[in-house]
Amino acid sequence: MSKTRYKNQKESNEAIAKAYIENDYTNSQNKLLLVSKANYGKISSNVCYSSVDDKGMNFYEFNKNAERNLMLIERYEWSDFSSVTINHSITKSAFTFVGHDKNRDITIEVKGKEVEQVIRNHSSMEVNVVKRPVWTKVLGYRSQTSWKMFMASTIYTLILLFILHALLPAATHNFIMELASLVLFLSIIGLLIGLIKPKWVLPKFKVKTRKRVLFSYLYLIFSCFFIAVAFTDGESTSTPASTQVSSSQNSVTVASKKDGADSSKQKVEKNDSDKAVKEEAKQKAEEQAAKEEAKQKAEEQAAKEEAERKAQEQAAKEEAERQAEKQAAKEEAERKAQQQAASQQATTSSSTSSSGNYKPFENDPSDDQQSNMSCSGQIKGNKNSKIYHVPGGAYYDRTQDNIVWFCSEADAQAAGYRKSQR
Repeated sequence: MSKTRYKNQKESNEAIAKAYIENDYTNSQNKLLLVSKANYGKISSNVCYSSVDDKGMNFYEFNKNAERNLMLIERYEWSDFSSVTINHSITKSAFTFVGHDKNRDITIEVKGKEVEQVIRNHSSMEVNVVKRPVWTKVLGYRSQTSWKMFMASTIYTLILLFILHALLPAATHNFIMELASLVLFLSIIGLLIGLIKPKWVLPKFKVKTRKRVLFSYLYLIFSCFFIAVAFTDGESTSTPASTQVSSSQNSVTVASKKDGADSSKQKVEKNDSDKAVKEEAKQKAEEQAAKEEAKQKAEEQAAKEEAERKAQEQAAKEEAERQAEKQAAKEEAERKAQQQAASQQATTSSSTSSSGNYKPFENDPSDDQQSNMSCSGQIKGNKNSKIYHVPGGAYYDRTQDNIVWFCSEADAQAAGYRKSQR
């Protein structure tokens, strides 16, 4: 397999890898069962593929720019391992093989369950499948990737936040905002401490790493920040009702004394402005409705024309088929008539020759010598030598001029011809 072949065909990397692997298994005693992308625990910039057969699996490293696109890195035999633990997720499956002298961690993309079935059918290993909790089936948590779980948690929290903001009474908004601000402050302190000593701020987690601290406390910080922003509008409701009433009365009194004349003028201008805005909005709505109606009519007209065109094409097609059937029937009738006429002519010729009134045919040398009568191609006689030749004779094909055709040797002998000795 040449590299040029694959580049000319512009095949995908997976197709190129599969072709190479199938070629490697051509002379192998092992039966190739499937090919999949894989990771066998080594860091590499190139993509890796695994070939799974009935006795084990091979690992290949793919490099499209290399002279040989696929290189065999390692092979594992099923007999080398006594058990395997499998952890399936949506897009990949993690296999942990345990052997007598070595263990292997392998990740298979997409086809993990198929590899599990191969192991069950073609090996004696003990297979243990990890049972995943229910929450890992939620969108965003299925892959158990840290950043995906962080994004999913933040989005779900925002959705819950909007629901609570709509359901909770306005009197509680100020308290929730203050509580979120306090938790936000504590989360920032916990993040700083956890980056130094993770175990101090992760008392409930089995895995206490800086990565876990980073994602956990960033989630708390973002969530508390969004809660504080969303419930900030509740602060105005915390002021006493009497204060609000008195302030509003004072403002009304001052406004009535200082701006009595201007207020009426501003109201008139405001009414005129609102009326103009409403008229403009109404006009825009009418224009938009007219455009949509014109667009709908154009689409209906186009659909109608398309239906008429298809109907015309169908009618033309059916007419062409009917004409073809009529022409075929006419040709068949003519062919049968010709066959019947030829049959009648052959019958007439046979009856004439048997009655003794047969007159041999003499051809014009300028004509086609084998298409002048119904007995053409049978008994060939030479008019000058009075010798006739049967098919297969030595001089049958050599006799070209002065030919007389007979339907049978009896007819030739009756006409005074004798048979050629060769």
